[in-house]
Amino acid sequence: MTNKKAEIILTSEKELRKIGLKLKSLRKSKGYTSPDKFSYEHNLNRSQYGKYEAGSANITIGTLINILNCFGVSLSDFFDEEYERGV
Repeated sequence: MTNKKAEIILTSEKELRKIGLKLKSLRKSKGYTSPDKFSYEHNLNRSQYGKYEAGSANITIGTLINILNCFGVSLSDFFDEEYERGV
């Protein structure tokens, strides 16, 4: 009997998409209907933030932490079970 562990393969496209979906969910939960208003109020580049939500731009850990600080969310809370499900 062999003990095979499930292999997890991460792809940058999939992870960026999941990060974007989670950022969008957080933004909406804080009452911001558009990414433009959120980025303006928090002094973020509007175009770049929109790309992060769309999952079409790489985001650094430092930038993610800065954005999460705007939401009052920690990295560990951001990467929770909901994130893993891609919600």
